[in-house]
Amino acid sequence: MATKDFEVQQLFRAYRNGVISQELFARQMDELVGAGDGHDAVPNVFALRGDGAKMSQGRLGKTAQSESMVFTLPANFGSDHENSHRGDQLIYVIEGKATCRVSGKECEIKAGDFVTIPAGAPHTLRTGAEKLFALTVFAPPER
Repeated sequence: MATKDFEVQQLFRAYRNGVISQELFARQMDELVGAGDGHDAVPNVFALRGDGAKMSQGRLGKTAQSESMVFTLPANFGSDHENSHRGDQLIYVIEGKATCRVSGKECEIKAGDFVTIPAGAPHTLRTGAEKLFALTVFAPPER
């Protein structure tokens, strides 16, 4: 009997090799791993982008080892309240700019930049005139 992981690998292989269409791939992935949790098996990151009027986030996926999401911070967003997490947090900036402070050190981040925040490190993000749209991964998941 094939495991779900094996079936997913075979489905990816068939799609990459052009054996099945994108529509069939998405439908079968939803059946295999979407399983009615209200999230697409293969979510589109840009479909979850906020309009920038307020802070927003959208969940991409979650496993026992990681959780991924996208978030949008509006222009002129800032907080002196620093967050910390029990695991690592990775951030990939898709659009916009911000000032990132991690463990007291600040740097400017922009589209294409990748930030690694170690477990337990206090950190915060602050935007200027532009909104920020980014993908983040928590390992292990926050909740």
